[in-house]
Amino acid sequence: MEVNTMQSLELIKDIYNVDQLLSGKSYIQELVHRLAKALNVKYVMVGHAIEPEQTSIQTDFLWAGDGFIPNVIYDLAGSPCTHVICGTRVNCYNSHVRLAFPKDKMLQDMNIESYIGAPFLHTDGGLIGLLVIMDEHPFKNPTMLSSVVEFFAARIGTEYRRLAAEESLLRIKDSLEMLARERTSELQQAFASLQQTQKQLISQEKLATIGRITFGIAHELKNPLNIIINASEILQTEELDQDSFTKAAEMIQQHSLRANDIITSMLRQARQEPDQQAEWTNLSSVLDRALDMYLRSITDSELRSRLLKNILVTPNIKAFLWDVPGIERVFINIVDNALYALAAKMRQNGTAYTPEIHVSLTQEPGFCRIKVRDNGIGIPLKHLPNVCDEFYTTKPAGEGTGLGLWIAKQNVEKNRGTFNITSEEGFFTEATIDFPNSAELEVRP
Repeated sequence: MEVNTMQSLELIKDIYNVDQLLSGKSYIQELVHRLAKALNVKYVMVGHAIEPEQTSIQTDFLWAGDGFIPNVIYDLAGSPCTHVICGTRVNCYNSHVRLAFPKDKMLQDMNIESYIGAPFLHTDGGLIGLLVIMDEHPFKNPTMLSSVVEFFAARIGTEYRRLAAEESLLRIKDSLEMLARERTSELQQAFASLQQTQKQLISQEKLATIGRITFGIAHELKNPLNIIINASEILQTEELDQDSFTKAAEMIQQHSLRANDIITSMLRQARQEPDQQAEWTNLSSVLDRALDMYLRSITDSELRSRLLKNILVTPNIKAFLWDVPGIERVFINIVDNALYALAAKMRQNGTAYTPEIHVSLTQEPGFCRIKVRDNGIGIPLKHLPNVCDEFYTTKPAGEGTGLGLWIAKQNVEKNRGTFNITSEEGFFTEATIDFPNSAELEVRP
């Protein structure tokens, strides 16, 4: 009986498929059945050691030929199973096993030629039982076969331990119920209250997950929807020249497509679809487009009129990206944060203050660097280490979700970039993004 690597992988896949359908004794029985059929062996035995001496094995599942047969007690003395227990590892006799163990009556009666046994253990290393396969013919690939049996034994051991834990929990539950009956109805009510609390915790966790998803969707869609709303308001202006009309229409179209890309990306992640293929992308064009669309959509007329913009984007810089729309959203999130800081400082300082934003894209040796710097309110030193943490925000309640920089950092790192924030409270904040752009990047790690 020969087992190759592909067959081994199919067997492991079988374990996964059985995991999805069954558990407990039904799971182990089905696993034994599939193992016997896949390996084309006559006998498969799974049994537990009889305590306390552990000199015998009580079979729990015994496959012989074409089906399961009644379980037996198997004396370990003089059998190859003794070597499995002593060595606590897989033991293989690919031929002549009954000659090696002449005192093992079962091997003689069943005309066994080959044997592989593997133990499965408690977490402390103590023996639970054995998985054994036997056949009337020699094994052709004993090394690969031993690995398969050892792997299956480990998985069966996990199920035995889980069953033991369940039985222990049931015993504890029965004891608690008996104690509750004996001690008064007050204790029974306390136990019921505990069960209700557990249900509430599970419910709260589900609600938290839903809330997390909702926050993410709301945050990602907020910017394109604001731009669409602002552009639509421009279109309602009575005196509107053709150029302004065209630009407003383009903004609505492009940011509608952005919103659709965001929803498509989230649905892809929810369905666990594989990432799209990476491609060489003109990062300069992506940054120019994002800045142009966003800066033209600023609704604060005073900020828009007083804002000093210093944009230095080197043309035709390319990067190897997996998620171009995601990187465009990163730029917009960072610029949005910068404009928020500028507006806040402008409210504090009045006309004596000139809001400034500096955006640059440069080519460095082996990588390209994007910098976005503002002279706004800055970030307090105590908050700086946590600004990229999920749900961490320095904005007042109701003004921030704490997801912008976290999402930005995740998207940059997904595209093999690095993301860094530096700041001094009251003076500036600078976001720096580096993307490697070597030709070696065409092979994803």
